[in-house]
Amino acid sequence: MTTHAEDQAAAEVPAEDVPDGTFGRARHRLPAHITPCTPEEQARHHADLDEALSGLAIGPLLHRHPSQGERHDR
Repeated sequence: MTTHAEDQAAAEVPAEDVPDGTFGRARHRLPAHITPCTPEEQARHHADLDEALSGLAIGPLLHRHPSQGERHDR
């Protein structure tokens, strides 16, 4: 999360100073068969991803990983 001061500083950065992966060349065009998502579709995709990730529990998976050795606390 950014603070108001960080947001303000980012807003003051000229567009040419923000890296976008196009240094020295033009931005690539999407192939004709690919259409970008609308903001509404993107929001739905983000909501689906957030929901899927909210149920993910890493702790139990780490305890079973071979690099963690044998555990006897269960």
